[in-house]
Amino acid sequence: MNNELNNHFKLTPNYFEKATMFELNNFYRLTNNDIKKATEVYARAYSKITLYEEALKDVEDKSLALKLFFEIPIRYGIKYGFPYAPSEQLEGISIWIPYEKAEMSMWRVIRSGGFKSSFKLVKIGRKFLASMKGFSQLDNDRHKNMAGKRYLHLMSLAVDPEYQRKGIASKLLKAMFEKTDRCGYSTYVSADPDSVNFYKKHGFKVIKEINIKIKDYDLPNWEMVRNPNNTT
Repeated sequence: MNNELNNHFKLTPNYFEKATMFELNNFYRLTNNDIKKATEVYARAYSKITLYEEALKDVEDKSLALKLFFEIPIRYGIKYGFPYAPSEQLEGISIWIPYEKAEMSMWRVIRSGGFKSSFKLVKIGRKFLASMKGFSQLDNDRHKNMAGKRYLHLMSLAVDPEYQRKGIASKLLKAMFEKTDRCGYSTYVSADPDSVNFYKKHGFKVIKEINIKIKDYDLPNWEMVRNPNNTT
């Protein structure tokens, strides 16, 4: 295993094994050097998503708020998971977290370097950050519904608007599905109205539908699972 992967996984022998299991050889693996550019991709990709349009209504610098918000899972993915893009250009990004690290605890956020971003986000978008607390229900549901299963959590998926509708998101999913099918892992994702049909098309099944309160807006959200080999 190369030194770059070795630096990412200083945890357990089991984690070294996973680094190999889910390594996508023909894709670019993000490092800390990519964080700034990755946050810019996410900010552009999510600026027109219903959820964030509603949550950011009271925030003056919406772009900065999105960059700070997504810097947290980006750093987390680099530290504990498998963040991939088609190339160093970061046309699209998928962040996958193994089930052992799916719980995004405060200690893990601190270790990944995300606490500073959280602090800055509170200063410029306290109401925005507070409105996102409703998503804690998804964490609780995932813990309950996925108990006893080996799975990867697709924490986030983004495609830069310049490269959208070119099959990049599908390419990122299918590449990892080849790995999860081979290893017998399920994949879990939560989807909003803008993405639920996309995930259904790629074999995810709805296990629960909930409404999340975002300020005065009730946002439908679908908790979804794709089983290995797309079996039920």
